[in-house]
Amino acid sequence: MKTLLLLAASFLIAASPNLRAKTIKYPEKDPAFSITLPDGWTAKPDKDGNLDCQAGDDSKFSFSIIASPNITSDEELKSYLPKLAATMAEGAKLKGLKVGDVKEMTTANKVKLMGLNATGQTEGVEMVISLAGFAPAKGNYFVIMGAESVEVDKAHDKDMGTILNSISPIMSGED
Repeated sequence: MKTLLLLAASFLIAASPNLRAKTIKYPEKDPAFSITLPDGWTAKPDKDGNLDCQAGDDSKFSFSIIASPNITSDEELKSYLPKLAATMAEGAKLKGLKVGDVKEMTTANKVKLMGLNATGQTEGVEMVISLAGFAPAKGNYFVIMGAESVEVDKAHDKDMGTILNSISPIMSGED
């Protein structure tokens, strides 16, 4: 009986974030894809049209989605991500930067992601820069980018996995 209750509780906990999840189409004008954020998360466009998303807890965990019109191929994306990580690290004044390899994965909705993590320290705090690039349609690239303390980043791993897996291309005329 305990095993059954634990299994049922585990299922409810795993399923509950999606019960009141919010699906957002991006970009706002002429959407290329949708992404689903867990309950309580917020998303708003910034002055440049990027989409800024923030966790619904007190951690201040956030990420931004930016259109990348200068990237036109997977090869360009693969070479761009390490450069973007270095630029972000420089802006955040990270010391001892270690940029990981670009890794590829395919989401549940068959969207190919290329991602990497870079780590470094600022003011004695171990930080991680996380980047994931994708093209919901051929030649139409976007990058999800965030920088957090390692501790805050790890606390949101499961949510980010769910969010990345929710990316769904929108075909023209579908919005």
